[in-house]
Amino acid sequence: MDILPILAPLAMWIRHSGLHEFMAASPAAFTAAETLHFMGLTVLFGALLVIDLRGMGFYKRLSLVEVHKLVPFAIGAFIVNLITGIMFIFSNPYAYFGNIAFGIKCVLIVLAGINALVFEFAVFRPLHAGKPGIDGGAVVKISSALSLLFWAGVLIGGRLIPYA
Repeated sequence: MDILPILAPLAMWIRHSGLHEFMAASPAAFTAAETLHFMGLTVLFGALLVIDLRGMGFYKRLSLVEVHKLVPFAIGAFIVNLITGIMFIFSNPYAYFGNIAFGIKCVLIVLAGINALVFEFAVFRPLHAGKPGIDGGAVVKISSALSLLFWAGVLIGGRLIPYA
């Protein structure tokens, strides 16, 4: 698949960057980025799994306020994945920008981010403020289920990138 014309100038700029030269010339750099990416993915998905399963009604003896303490780990892991993901793109921008699985993965990441903001502002903030009834409500259950669906799609999309 060809890249979108709007991304062509960005791909050309990337191909002439120092980071592209480094990533393309150093198999060890790509391997290190892959290792960090998978480690970050493990922490991110593990934290979200606990948070979202609790939000869906499992593990009721854990409070949502307590599982919210995992959010900084998820954010840190996401940052690691963002940086290493950018490094992958810099290794070969044309392979990523023309890849349907990569495009779907990016869309799902944006949707997961929007969902996380909804979860933060519609569930956790009111819960921290002492508003009762939020814990078992429809918003928390739907948002948690969507989070798991979006992130599962991100995992599948990432895994399909080499084959799409």
